[in-house]
Amino acid sequence: MAKPNLLIVGAGGVGAVAAHKAAQFADDFGSIALASRTEAKLQQVAEDVAERNPDITLGEDLITETVDARDKEQVADLIRKVDAGIVLNLATPYCNTAIMDACIETGTDYIDTAVAEEEHVENVPAPWYANFEWPRKSDFDKADANAVLGIGFDPGVVNVFCAYAKRHLLDEIESIDIIDVNGGDHGRYFATNFDPDTNLREIREDVIYWEEGEFKTIPHHSRKMTVDLPVVGEHDVYSMGHDELHSLPKAFPEAKRIEFWMGFGERYLRVFDVLENLGLISSIPVEVEGVKMAPLKMVKAVLPDPATLAEGYTGEVCIGCDIRGTKNGKPRRVFIYSTCDHTECFKEVGSQAISYTTGVPAIAAALLLARGEWDPKTMVNVEELDPEPYLDLMPKVGIDWKVMELPVDGSWPETSGHNSAGSDTSLA
Repeated sequence: MAKPNLLIVGAGGVGAVAAHKAAQFADDFGSIALASRTEAKLQQVAEDVAERNPDITLGEDLITETVDARDKEQVADLIRKVDAGIVLNLATPYCNTAIMDACIETGTDYIDTAVAEEEHVENVPAPWYANFEWPRKSDFDKADANAVLGIGFDPGVVNVFCAYAKRHLLDEIESIDIIDVNGGDHGRYFATNFDPDTNLREIREDVIYWEEGEFKTIPHHSRKMTVDLPVVGEHDVYSMGHDELHSLPKAFPEAKRIEFWMGFGERYLRVFDVLENLGLISSIPVEVEGVKMAPLKMVKAVLPDPATLAEGYTGEVCIGCDIRGTKNGKPRRVFIYSTCDHTECFKEVGSQAISYTTGVPAIAAALLLARGEWDPKTMVNVEELDPEPYLDLMPKVGIDWKVMELPVDGSWPETSGHNSAGSDTSLA
């Protein structure tokens, strides 16, 4: 079987990690193409990849192409030009529909890490995947192409953890709490770890979670709990709407509750509240001296570029699933999780851990498609696929995972973790 050519769309922090990881596994792909709107950014990433991977020749093993990823025809033309067999969409979620439609038109396998969004639209009713992705499932069927949705870490690996738990650890799942904590310190007063346009908006929006057979909505930051996680230690986490909550209820209908929780430090929340109260996190355009602009765009322009946070970023992240249910008729509670060190990520690929924990899972999925180990020939959310090959491969690509038994009374045992200084950063 011929090795497929890989096209990575997006050259931000996650795209850069994916390019590095694809280069490390270049033998599994025919060629690797990296595409973005900005030529300078493409060249910077490509040169860094070549420098860290001496076997990679620019212009041959790794090529760069400029593209407007919101333009379906441009993306389709690029797919044909580089003869891509797999398209890895790591661009903004505003590009998802154009890239999906280009893959349908060309019969090309598609992977993404986040649900599609419309610019200037807020508080979309659940389930989000029903708006743009799922209606295209029949089109991927007709194109005889794979579409693997949401395979970053969350969404992505956490979905795989849930599938693994159902197959091996629990006979019945009663609840799923997805917990995401960044115990790191980037040294900035306030910054987001990925695109502020997406990050701040998802934090601001109403919280959606699944309970007793339906989606429920509550105000943001209105539900809080304290957790004590491996490596990062004790943190307050807040219920938040997130992509994976919109597909997991289909796969685990027996679960009475599925909820996503994210850690926020006090400083982060203070700054966020000020920005929100001033109306500066709104994505709805306002007119200023004859020019219409979303306030959030202005905030994004003055915040640090997430890609610049990597150097000097210290501490670790912990992301996992606290899953409760029964095994052999007895209550059981497990925590399936991964940790990742910011400093080590920077040493390896020049990235911080948040970009790393999205780029690595995406490339692991691309490898499974390239090797034919995943081949659904339709559109799927990742929890619908066999978790075994993925969890076997992911540590080899760069992220390990573990299972911890937790008390069934809902408490957290003291971990060997620690509270990292400067934990006023968000892993959102």
